[in-house]
Amino acid sequence: ITDIKMPGMSGLELLEAVKSKPGVDPDLPVVMLTSIDSVETAVQAMRLGAVDYLTKPSSPEEVDFKIQKALNFPILSAENRMVKSQRTETCHFEGMVGTSLAMQDIYDMVERIADTETTILITGETGTGKELIARAIHDNGPRSDKRLYALHCAAIPEELLESELFGHEKGAFTGAVNQKIGVFEAADGGTLFLDEIGEMSLAAQVRLLRVLDAKEVTRLGSTQPLSVDVRVIAATNKDLQQAVATGHFRQDLYQRLRVVEIDVPPLRSRPEDILLLIEHFVKLHSIELNMPPIAFDEEALTLLKRYRWPGNARELKNLINRLMVLSPVRQISASILTEHLKSVASPPEYNKQLPVHLGKTPAESDRDLLYWAILEVARDIKELKAKYFNNNGWVKKN
Repeated sequence: ITDIKMPGMSGLELLEAVKSKPGVDPDLPVVMLTSIDSVETAVQAMRLGAVDYLTKPSSPEEVDFKIQKALNFPILSAENRMVKSQRTETCHFEGMVGTSLAMQDIYDMVERIADTETTILITGETGTGKELIARAIHDNGPRSDKRLYALHCAAIPEELLESELFGHEKGAFTGAVNQKIGVFEAADGGTLFLDEIGEMSLAAQVRLLRVLDAKEVTRLGSTQPLSVDVRVIAATNKDLQQAVATGHFRQDLYQRLRVVEIDVPPLRSRPEDILLLIEHFVKLHSIELNMPPIAFDEEALTLLKRYRWPGNARELKNLINRLMVLSPVRQISASILTEHLKSVASPPEYNKQLPVHLGKTPAESDRDLLYWAILEVARDIKELKAKYFNNNGWVKKN
């Protein structure tokens, strides 16, 4: 713990000296002591490696809390670094945080496939970090000196998606006043990341399959194919097997994309990574926003671990950002946290009991369970229909 303003040497100079001195543990936690009017300097200190800071005057409870947090920091940091140090020295996983077995499997997979040219399909819920994995594959592969182009298929209107992908000639359609190069041409020699590919129309899927097989693209309004050398990484939060079964996604394209498939687990299935992600996002936003960091008390951390995280790591990142900006205090309690969470992740309590009773045969119990499930689904459909559709069957307007 060091003051920032000192005679002979400032706290920033001391911090730089400690961090650069040979033989000093790089994870030695440093907490800066500062007055309220020099908070910006404390944030600068965090950029240089300090883990936290205290404003003067501070209560004994706050000092104790900061010390405990600082003591835990090297353990979390070392765990994350240890997992990543087991990879090759040239492997980069920018923005990827986690030491769980699921994350270690992903690190291993990235290492194995980065040097190949195969197409890759990354699946997982929204906010799990699929684009980070795509970037890691690109950064560790032979195309790392070229650009990675990312295209969010769901963010582009269906009638414009093919133009974005393959380009168009002047006059190809109404509004095409100039020639346009598509992302396949722009990404020539590099990598193209197609996010939410499950939203792509069947017509665009046909053209995409042609590009993947022939390695050439034809602009809309042209008959001249152009050779392209692009590695394609696709991602989706949809069940593409189900989409194939219902006719919404082409089976041949699905098989062409999933030469290698990486399934990213949701955050709720790897709670051991939550503390690491919190530390990562707090430091990231503190530097980006030029604001003092926040910390969570034990009860708040328990709530964070219990929360289901439907938005996964992205939701956690946004929560940290919101707390950094809106919270009037830097130590986040459970009561403050619950105001910013949609719900607390406690197991749902069902008032209804399953219709299984003693004295019935297994076949009778199976029949009762099936009948109960059908009634429950019918009730849910009825509620959804009443909420979103009018009597004529049209979608209600908000």
